[in-house]
Amino acid sequence: MSLTCLPTCVSQGLRVLGPCFRHRHHLVFSWLLVSHLIYGERANLKALARHGPGHLAYHHYRRLLCAAYWCSRALLWWFADEALQALPPPEDGILYLVSDSTLKGKRGPKHPVAQKTRLSQHHPYVFGFRIVILMAQWDTYRIPVDFALVRRTNDPADQTANALFRHMLQAFRRPAWCQELVVTADAAYASRANLELIQTQGYWYVMALPRTWKFADGKARKALVTHLPRRKYTQIRIPTVNTQHRRTFWVYAKRARLRHLGDVTVVLSKRRRNDGPKQTKILVTNLPETVPAREIVGVYLRRWWVELLVKELKGVVGLGQHQVTKQVDRVERSVAVAIMAYLLLLKLRAKDIPADRPWSAFHLQRAFAWEMVQAQCERSARRMARKWLQMGRAA
Repeated sequence: MSLTCLPTCVSQGLRVLGPCFRHRHHLVFSWLLVSHLIYGERANLKALARHGPGHLAYHHYRRLLCAAYWCSRALLWWFADEALQALPPPEDGILYLVSDSTLKGKRGPKHPVAQKTRLSQHHPYVFGFRIVILMAQWDTYRIPVDFALVRRTNDPADQTANALFRHMLQAFRRPAWCQELVVTADAAYASRANLELIQTQGYWYVMALPRTWKFADGKARKALVTHLPRRKYTQIRIPTVNTQHRRTFWVYAKRARLRHLGDVTVVLSKRRRNDGPKQTKILVTNLPETVPAREIVGVYLRRWWVELLVKELKGVVGLGQHQVTKQVDRVERSVAVAIMAYLLLLKLRAKDIPADRPWSAFHLQRAFAWEMVQAQCERSARRMARKWLQMGRAA
């Protein structure tokens, strides 16, 4: 069923953004977000135009993405702030920032950002573009607050994923209730410049470092993992989100001094006691010495929330499905629109998101779509009743 009237909750919530657009672009922008939330599995512009209202065609959405006067990054930050304010803050006041990248496959060689790439040496090569995502997380909430596109190597504005991560970290403005902020990521973002910036900002970090890093005395961390006896490891159990199951880890923690970092806590973690050095994860943190290894591993496990976020962005709002080419800024606007639609869904359905058990954005999307279709049916029934009433009076 095609909608003919913009939902009231959306029109009232996005009314303040009217001065940011020209002509009818504010109406087109609002309808584009609603179309993403209802027809997320068909998120290319032509499909959204077919299922959207009749007074908006494909060229209306395309002109919106081609317009260079509106700043998609500023609007994304506004949507992120609205989502952060709509959800209840944590009792301890600790906010976790998680960063990771994802690949969006493409087939057209004319795409300005797509290239032959892969996430790591363990992944196969694909043709597509990489998106670096910064996520705010606490309890069971996961909120994308920023993103960046990794451009081609021959592009003059090309920057590495670590440089993009630093720009997003500097631009992030934590909410008023945030007392402490902890940054966590995998070994791909554990560069010297990133860790120095985190310390300069006054944040904590729990990162997975490569084995090539060395201690202050010149010894490699790889030797510690290889020659450490199994009796040194201690078994710990970390509860999951629903507190019904616990995950078992074998950890070893020690206070050490690393080059360029100073005094840190090194934690070796593995799932089974008999796992070899290749299955052992090396974590480094600047948290106080009083923080046990159990909590350090629990903080690093929050990184896996970004994997679920990426799955929801691609499945719920169709991240990267817009068929936009020729210019990089148009691709950035298309990706930003998908993320803003996800943030709008979190804001509108904030009461349906529990803080003590897992939740899914797919369920939120179905509930939102059902309410919109029900409101459309009621509106059509009222119009039909008024029409028949007028015809009866005329007769």
